Formats: sequence, structure tokens, C-alpha cells
Amino acid sequence: MLDPRALDSFVVAAETLNFSEAAARRNTVQSAISAQIRKLEEQLGQRLIDRGRGQAMSLTAEGRAFLAYAQRILNLSDEAMAMMQAPKEQRVIRLGTNVTLAMSVVARALKGFAPENPNVKIEILCDRSDALLPKLEAGEIDLALMMDQGKRADRVFVEHDQLIWVAGPGFTLQPDQEVPLVFLSDGRDLRAYAFAALDRIGRRGTIAHSSPHPMGVRSFVVADLAATVLPSRAIVAPLRRLGNEEGLPELGGIGIALYQRMQGARPELDGFAQTLHEEMQAVP
Repeated sequence: MLDPRALDSFVVAAETLNFSEAAARRNTVQSAISAQIRKLEEQLGQRLIDRGRGQAMSLTAEGRAFLAYAQRILNLSDEAMAMMQAPKEQRVIRLGTNVTLAMSVVARALKGFAPENPNVKIEILCDRSDALLPKLEAGEIDLALMMDQGKRADRVFVEHDQLIWVAGPGFTLQPDQEVPLVFLSDGRDLRAYAFAALDRIGRRGTIAHSSPHPMGVRSFVVADLAATVLPSRAIVAPLRRLGNEEGLPELGGIGIALYQRMQGARPELDGFAQTLHEEMQAVP
């Protein structure tokens, strides 16, 4: 393999035809330039330079022929270095999901994906699950991670997740006590699962608090004022699980699905979809 330093010494010497000037251009001594050229000649088995008296020199026929190759090799090396060191174009992935999944499944997936893909920017749009598919179809988002509604068959994946009663760390509930609950104000959430399960065992529940936003619901739960229902993979600290000890029944499960625009067209999009799938398959 040809030494780039030897090639550079030969090219600068060929351009100046003077050892002293060549050494000055490279901020070194004449003997170093001469030694590099001699090393190159030995490697090629050809004399490239005729050394005259003093600093005079001239290229041999072999030297003139080799000069063009040496220049091309060095230019390609410079181009390759510039290409690798140039700032990479940032690619954008627009993910639509709900607040609950963004704070849990998506956050955990980002921990694994982002460090390995520094040139991919993730934008997260939080909205209701029933609003995400229209945004996907309109091209406003690239991925939609949502509670499955069974409306389309072209899902990247759908994973079953168990619904869990959750509350704050200091919440207490006696087995015979009416269950204080908090849900979204508009009722489009998991409350139907909660009341159906309570009805099966003849236990009363009441909506003690509500909020138009999931973060408001979470605030009431963290404050130990009420319980709510979440998919098991969406439970993050400081929330804790409730169950048999509080006399609460099983809730059943729900599907969490991922939809993707242009499957197979963008490697970074396929990669993030795979990371989300792996996170969903992990044991909660």
C-alpha cells in the first residue's frame, strides 16, 4: 500500500522541482522530503526523480507518468475525508402517539434508538388515537403508535397489553370502599373497561375527578386523589399497580398498534418502527 506521506512528498517535489522549496511548503527539512521520495521509489522499483547538484532535480519519464496517479490518489483521499467529516443531512421522523404512550413506550424506545442514529430527528405529535390515522393518511405524520381500533388491516404490528388499575404511591383503598376514579372529561378513554369490571363484582366506582388532558389525569393520580386505568406498558414511576389487595377485579386487555407510511422506503423509519416493536414485545 502506498504511503500517503510519501506520495505527498513526491507531488510537492514534482511541482517545485526544488527540495528546499518542497521542504518549506511542508514545514519540514529537505532530508525528510528526500527520504520519503526514496521510500516511494524503493516500493515502486522505479526511479522517479533525477537528483542534480545542489537542490536541482528533474522528473524521470517514470516520474512524469506516475505524477498524475499520485495526484489522483491524494485528491481522492481528500474527498473521502471531506465527505466523512461533513455534517450529515438530518432526517426527520414524525411520530404520532398519545401522551400516555409517549411518556412510557416511546420514551424507552428513544433511549435505544437516538444514540445510534444521531442524524435522525424525532418529532412527536401527541393526540387522541382516533385523530392519528387521519393525520397519517394526510401525510402529517410518518408513524402512528396508538390504541388499536381495528379500523385498518395494514398495521406494522399490534401487540396485546393488559389493562391495569394504577394509583399514586400514597393512595389507599379498602376492599369494601367505593373506588374514586379519574378519567378524561370527554369520556373517550378506558373508563368503560373500569366500570364493566366493577359491575361484574358488584362494586361501586365514581368519577371523583376529571381533566381534558392526560397530564391533568396523571396529576390527580400522582396526588393520591384517585385511581385510573392504563395499559401495563404505559405505567411509569411514581405510579403503582393496584389489584387483589384492594379488591379490584381483572380488567382485560387492549391492542396497541403501529401504522407506518411508505413501509420499506426509508431505512431510518423502518428502524425506528422495529425499535418500537421490540419495546412493545419486552416484558412490562
